[in-house]
Parts: sequence; structure tokens; C-alpha cells
Amino acid sequence: TYAVGRITPGMKPEVKRFDLATGLSGPAAEPSEPLSAPAAGIGRPGSDLSARGAYAREHTIPSPDGTRKAFTRANNIYLAKADGSEERAVTTDGSGTGRIRNGVPTYVYTEELAMGRAIWWSPDGTRLAYMRFDESKAPDYPLQMDQTRQYSTTRTIAYPSPGSPNPEPALFIYDLVTGRTTAMDARAGLPFSDEAVGHYLWAVAWAPDVSEIRLRRTNRAQNTVEWIGCAPVTGVCRTIVHEEHKESWATLAAPVFLSDGNRFIQKSDRNGWDNFYLYDLSGRLIRPLTAWTGFEVGNVVRVDEAAGVVWYMARDGGDFMKMQLHRVGLDGKGDVRLTDPAFNHAVSIAPDGKSFVDTLQTHDTPPSTRVVRIGPGGRTQVVAEIARSDLSAYDAARLKRVEMFTFTAADGKTPLQAMLSFPHDFDAARKYPVLVSIYGGPETNEASEVFQLPDPLSEFGFLVLKADLRSASGRGKAFINAIYGQVGQAEVDDQAQAVKALWSRPYVDKNRVGIFGTSYGGSMAAWSILRYPEVYAAAVSNSPVTDHRLYDSIYSERYMGLLPQNAEGYARTSAMTYAANLKGALLIYYGTADDNVHPKNALSLIQALQKAGKHFEVQVGPDLGHTSVNQGRMMEFFIENLVLPPRLALTSAGGAP
Repeated sequence: TYAVGRITPGMKPEVKRFDLATGLSGPAAEPSEPLSAPAAGIGRPGSDLSARGAYAREHTIPSPDGTRKAFTRANNIYLAKADGSEERAVTTDGSGTGRIRNGVPTYVYTEELAMGRAIWWSPDGTRLAYMRFDESKAPDYPLQMDQTRQYSTTRTIAYPSPGSPNPEPALFIYDLVTGRTTAMDARAGLPFSDEAVGHYLWAVAWAPDVSEIRLRRTNRAQNTVEWIGCAPVTGVCRTIVHEEHKESWATLAAPVFLSDGNRFIQKSDRNGWDNFYLYDLSGRLIRPLTAWTGFEVGNVVRVDEAAGVVWYMARDGGDFMKMQLHRVGLDGKGDVRLTDPAFNHAVSIAPDGKSFVDTLQTHDTPPSTRVVRIGPGGRTQVVAEIARSDLSAYDAARLKRVEMFTFTAADGKTPLQAMLSFPHDFDAARKYPVLVSIYGGPETNEASEVFQLPDPLSEFGFLVLKADLRSASGRGKAFINAIYGQVGQAEVDDQAQAVKALWSRPYVDKNRVGIFGTSYGGSMAAWSILRYPEVYAAAVSNSPVTDHRLYDSIYSERYMGLLPQNAEGYARTSAMTYAANLKGALLIYYGTADDNVHPKNALSLIQALQKAGKHFEVQVGPDLGHTSVNQGRMMEFFIENLVLPPRLALTSAGGAP
């Protein structure tokens, strides 16, 4: 069966059944419950919970059989029966004043390593693993809260920035039977240091048979990362997978296990491109399953051990944005592409592996779904089209298709993609202002071969531009290494090139270009208008990191390296360096309760602009966190500065007539 139509929370989709034997389709039993939309997460790998907001939260975690519970209180861990009786302490050294956390993640781990909790029951309920964080050497950041109340409060966070001491992590296992606590030797006997592979410990998970507990570890520079297994009784740890990229940062994806629980498929970019490798738990590389160069694999769709094949998605066919279905043997042989590279694909494999459901689309071709049969040698045949997008409402609204175009990066050689949205009443004989919508952070993409609706902001009478930069993912390690150690340089230069690529179009007014973004996008907006005043006439910078020496250690050092070795590179990330360059209109927004990008970032830029004698606007979110200015006010700002004549804009804003 397959579902037709867009699914939103509480909506029952139309469900139909297609019979491969007869080629007939018809209604199928409807789901008894409405389908839910996917849960929102924080978009970072390795998460066992949605971590954002989990910092300092007390946790109660039931045992696998539900008879007991582990919980935290005042930075210590306790055990009790499910009804709360027979309480006993597992740890006693935790305290706020002593800066020791047991079972409660330190802030930077929740934000950057997606650690939502720091307690893990063993599957058999006989052991409890937990993390201990020593924050005693990490600097505190006091954040003023409740500023709109009669009396405000202060929230103090251990917040390490580049070059400052990090919290020291340790992993312990408590045996409920013996009452013994064993420390895991996760740094192989080495002391806690920047160089130790084990400076950071995360992604903790028990082996199903409780024979070991597994986790990832890395050094402070994050250019060496390992997946390790530790023996619960002795605490001795061993390396299962090792990855390193000494010239930048290293990553390690979660493994995909085969049914024997011993072999697993590991994705790695060790040859400069994401590929799949077959391992066993001894750490032995059995064989590479793929060895592509020039494009990267995506995700494993299915492993069919009986047939001896792996189904996976890859970015081949000449367009890295268009995912293709492949099938390869577990022996690494017989790799074949099964989809049309003219489209981007999402697939569901039939249980017998002889056919698949394929939803195909591009940025300007709406999705359709069909059943495809697989023949000898990977030859495919379309059996039937079972769903097609209805664009009648789209066409009735006279919406314009989003355009994708290619431009050249600031290095003068790298092709990049961008997307341009038009208002529904677009007239090529007119001149239009342009808005650049940007995030632009490392390993993120703006361009996509998923069918696009025009950006709603285009209906204000703007062209809206979104561009991939050399910070984008999916194009190999060498490509993205362009930003390593120089965040805020290559991607800002590339964004300016994307705008300049529009200058030759007669309907683009190059003197009326604005840019906006939040978080990393807020940084991009600020860097852009300050470094390229000839390109941007206005910018809205929401919750920006204005200097990576002010942001957290894990994120900044991953992409910038360590501060002592790259002091000049860090200095170039400071938007304050370029404050004197401001010529256009700038709106800076920050939330006073932002515990991620602290107000000191925006305030430092505000101070630098004041010292430079610059005119700009500030919007403050009282008692708000990592947020953006109200969209209505943002568009009013852009209309005032990019659309209305200056005198009229001043009057509309309440200035002199």
C-alpha cells in the first residue's frame, strides 16, 4: 500500500493498494489513527533525545522491565523502585558549588553533541551507565533572566569558548547486584588533555547482549574520532573504528548492523568521499562495499542478507542534489544504479526485493510516484504510475516555478547552485529588489532538487535568492575543507558572487539587495553587509555569532581548529573588525535570554558600530532565547530601505516629514 498526498498532523491520508500481479489499484484499509508529522529535532547527528533545552534538566528513566527507576537530583543519581520506595544513592559527589554533574549533561554536550541525557540502563536492567562531568575548570557565563519581571534572576552556565578549559567527561557503570561502580578507561590510560582521544565522549549505547558499552570519542581538535567498546566489569576499552583527517575535522556516522549483531556497515569519507565499508565488531575491515570518487553515498535503505545485497542512495548521475537508488552485493560487487539520474528519488523496496516504489521530483518538477520492477542485471521497468501531484491550486494562484542556476564561487573555478523565487505577478520589464535568505553554516545546503514552492516573501515584490556555498555538504571532503580554519571568509565571498551573478539580468536592481538570516545566518548577514558594502544595501542579522572566540568550544574548534594555532583565523571571524565599513541599513536582533549565542555577541557589534559612528537599528527580544525578529517588522525594515523612497520611508517610520 502507499499513501497519497501531503501528510500534516492529524490528517488521514488517502491510502490505496496496488497489486503488482494484476496491475490493478484500489482503496485499502485506512489507518485507524491520524498520521503524525515527523518530530522536530535539533538536526545534529548522534542524538538519543532532542537535546536542545535538556541542559540542567533532571531526568527520571525507568528500567527496561519497569520495576525500577533511575533519576537525578541536585547533580546526583538515585535508584528506587517504580513507586519511589527503597531509594538509594548511586553518586554522592555531585553538586552545583563543586561543579560536578552526574547523569546530567553539561551545556556544550547538549548543544553540540546532542546528548539529551547522561544515564543509560543496560538492556537486562542489571547495570546503569552514566556520565560524570567535572566543570570546575570551565569558565562560567552568567546570563540575566526574567528581565521583564520585578526582580530578575541569573542563570549560570559552564560555557567553554575556544582556548578555555572544557568540562572533563568520564563514563561509569554501576552494578545493581554488587553495588560496585567501575570507571571506563575511555582515554586509554591518558590524562584528560587537548590531545587525548577521549577529550570528548558521547553517543553512548549498550551492546544488546550487555557485553560492552559503546561510545564515540575524539580529541579536542576533533580531527581524530573513534568508536570504542568498553567492558562493563573491567573498564578496559578497545577501538572498533578509527577515522582521522589531520587537515580538518573528522566525522563518524552511526553503524548499520546486520542480523548477526557482529557485522556492520560503516559510512566513512576516508578516501575523500562518503563510502560504505563492511566491518565486524573485532574492528576488522572485511571489505569496502563502495569505493566511489567524484560523488558520495547517502543512506543505507535496506540490507537483504538472504539475497546478499545492500540497497543504498547515492549522489551520482552528474548532480549531487539528485539522490539515486543503488544495489550492491555484500561482497562489494555488482553495483548498479536503478533510478533515472534526471530526477531526485525517494524509494521504498518491496519485501521480495523485486520491485520498489519510487517518488521522483526535481526543484521544478512536482513529485510523482510509480512502481518499478527490477529485472536481470538491474534493468528496470516502470509498471505503473500510482500518484501524481495536483498543481491546479498552484497554477490558479499563478505561482512561478523556482529557478535554479549555476554560478562560480569566489575561487574562480568551483561551480555552485542557487535558487531564485519570483512573485506571482513577475514582470521582466520591471526592476526588482532582491532578498537573500541565508543560513550558510558548515555542512548545510540551501539549494535542493526537491520540488520548491516560491518563497512566500517574494509576494512582497522581491526576488528571493538562496545559494549553496563552499560550506555545503554532499560534494566531498576537499570541497568543504575550503572553509576550515577560515569560517566567515569563503562562504561570505561565495554569497556575494551569487548576488553578482544576478547583476546582468535586466530586471534585477543591484542597488537594492538585502540579506537576512538567524544564528549562523545572522552571522552571514552581518559579515556580508560589512565586508561587501557594494553588494548589500540592507541586512537583518538575527542572533548572530559575531566572533567565534565568543562562541562555544566544540562548534568553533571543529571548524576553526584550536585557537593557539589559528589566532589570525579567529580574528577574521570578528564582525567588529569591519564595523567601519557599514554603509547600508542594518538591523541587529538578539534575545536577552539566549543561552546559545549569548547577548555579548550582538552587544559587541553594537558597541563597535557606535564607536565607528554608524547609524543602525536594534531590536531586542526581552526574555527570549535564540530567536529572530518578528517577520512583519523584518519586511517593514526591508520595504523601508529597499522599496520606499528615502523621504517616504523616514515618514512611515515616524521620522521628520
